[in-house]
Amino acid sequence: MTTTDGSGTFGRVLVIGGSVAGTLAAAAVAPHFDEVLLLDRDVLPEEAAFRKGVPQGAHFHALLAAGREAMDELLPGFSEHAVALGAARLDSAYDVMRLDRVGWSPRFASTLEFLMASRPLIEKALRDRAQLLPEVRYEPGAEVIGLVAADGRVTGVRLLDGRELTADLVIDASGRSSRAVVWLAELGYLAPTEEVVNAHWGYSSTFLRVPENWSPGFRALAVTPFGEGALSPAAASRAMAMWVVEGERRWILTVQGSAGDHPPRKEQDLRAFVSSIGVPELDKALEEVEFPEPISIWRDTRSRLRDFAGQPRRPEGFLAIGDAWMGFNPVYGQGMTAAALEARDLRDELATHLTEHPGDLTGLPARFYAKADELIKYCWNSSNALDHRIPGVEYTVDGEPRQVDPSSSDFSDRLAAYMAQDPDRYIRYRETTQLLRSPEWLASEEVVSAIKANWDELGRAVVPR
Repeated sequence: MTTTDGSGTFGRVLVIGGSVAGTLAAAAVAPHFDEVLLLDRDVLPEEAAFRKGVPQGAHFHALLAAGREAMDELLPGFSEHAVALGAARLDSAYDVMRLDRVGWSPRFASTLEFLMASRPLIEKALRDRAQLLPEVRYEPGAEVIGLVAADGRVTGVRLLDGRELTADLVIDASGRSSRAVVWLAELGYLAPTEEVVNAHWGYSSTFLRVPENWSPGFRALAVTPFGEGALSPAAASRAMAMWVVEGERRWILTVQGSAGDHPPRKEQDLRAFVSSIGVPELDKALEEVEFPEPISIWRDTRSRLRDFAGQPRRPEGFLAIGDAWMGFNPVYGQGMTAAALEARDLRDELATHLTEHPGDLTGLPARFYAKADELIKYCWNSSNALDHRIPGVEYTVDGEPRQVDPSSSDFSDRLAAYMAQDPDRYIRYRETTQLLRSPEWLASEEVVSAIKANWDELGRAVVPR
């Protein structure tokens, strides 16, 4: 699409979905459009409240440090506004207790800070900042059922109420429920290659009320499954996360089970499930807390990657972002951060593209996919290396089963053990897992050689409990 008046700005962009990815995408493109219209099926709440269109909203959400930085770039003042609404600031090295296959992570004061908040609060903070942009407008209760196209370009969308809306650019940010593949097929485009990894995780979550002046010795605690060789079947497949979300007395507990070993919904049964993991620090912390709210369950935890970046043929004027492109296994906490970094890439690539091709959006989707694909593939590979060791994990490509290699996690286990041996290395490692630092250094000759030279010793550090 080329502007007709030579101004270098465009009329309208339509964003399908008004959640995290959609709001950030809207902020990314707003400087170049007269109108940014976010279409969402839900009636968006005024307050930080759960809604039907975000079924995962009742469960824990980790906003990694890089995601928070990107959100502040795209929507200045986001962090301060989130804290004013009740979000907590945590030191990633000092305030968090982590227990995994290499034991307890080291704890010491650092400058690696991130925010803890519920998903509804994060969404509200983002919407509040986005609505300060004069170009941005939300249209609730608007369900998109298809795309409109002409001459190899998407020119708008069709709504369930019969309307057609035109646009210079359409961005699909509709999440895991995205129908983009079906819509593109209706226009004659082949579906992108689709990979799915399913380790059959399940969640049970609830918000907790903790006693006044309660001090468990941490502000966040996370335990991952210990895998094959654990001292009990429960420790092999079960995990949990518990942390402050708003204020000091409202915490969240999310209990996880992999390989189909799913946590229950009743409080008494859920407490017993947690106790079976065998972490005394956790059992003690839960003794004094109350479960004042319902327990929510969630079972759709597959990782799904649609290779939009590798498509040989695609229409202009349309791109997918966030979970519409890659839906993560949420246990690894990468989803919101990846969406924020993708939106930042979209902002940068759009600005550069229009500098090189003033007034013309042709080629933008390919350019955006090529830039963000490196991040997507890193997150995909890092999370799947861990899922591949879960018994019964299923991996398919375009529906065809493929074999997985559980030993692919051997190096990553030893890498974690090596990083925990030195505070400086550990902080750089945490910066990498928080997506602040490029992962390239983890594959450097220095790191790989050190791990290979100490392979057996590091292997002994990966001990079952």
